[in-house]
Amino acid sequence: MNKYKLRVEIESEAIFTSGEAESNTVSSKLLSDEYGFAYYHAKTLKGQLKKQGFWLLDQYKQMENERDREKAFGKSLVKLFGMNKEEKEKYWSKDAKICGSAGTLKLTNLELDPKIREFFIEMQEQDKKKGYFRLNPNDLIEAQTNIRTKIRIEDGVAKKNRLGSYHTVKKGLVFYSELYFEDEEKIYLDDFYRIAKSLKYLGAGVHRGRGRVEVNFLENDNEYCLGGRE
Repeated sequence: MNKYKLRVEIESEAIFTSGEAESNTVSSKLLSDEYGFAYYHAKTLKGQLKKQGFWLLDQYKQMENERDREKAFGKSLVKLFGMNKEEKEKYWSKDAKICGSAGTLKLTNLELDPKIREFFIEMQEQDKKKGYFRLNPNDLIEAQTNIRTKIRIEDGVAKKNRLGSYHTVKKGLVFYSELYFEDEEKIYLDDFYRIAKSLKYLGAGVHRGRGRVEVNFLENDNEYCLGGRE
């Protein structure tokens, strides 16, 4: 099995929400691990990449003289991400010989650089034994986020008791996800590269400009070469 990486840099404050409130701080808490590190769940990331893949498939469908490219890309999409009944009905004709599957792509959560995580995790483990923390999980959350507020508006009027607050991941932070491909799946790497590079937003609130990202697909820590030409 071959390992690759996604490198995701936050270009505008992103909302990685846990769906939980935190007493006396925010009504929508950051998705973070026990040490206080922000992360983006692997299942959600895979879903976003799959959605982007179907968007690209639509672009190929609209291009004249691109039927072979459309078919090849569709095959890559199904192999990597799988396909359910609703997706087959939406994107393929009734007589298309395509079977549903779970997809073969394996990836990890989007997390900060492992070296950064290891340093602060080791610090916290040492401090736990000593009975005090130089930098606790809440301190790390504060370092990675801003707190923003939102007001619910109806008919041009602010709703009473509708003021909420939430964490946003700071611009400039870089996250990584490890991806695994079998040798026989390397034929799909070019199409995965196209999907990854076209992904421009992650997280909640993207319709308000939140979560703009730059994505790089890395092979041996260098940018993947599309078809060996770039």
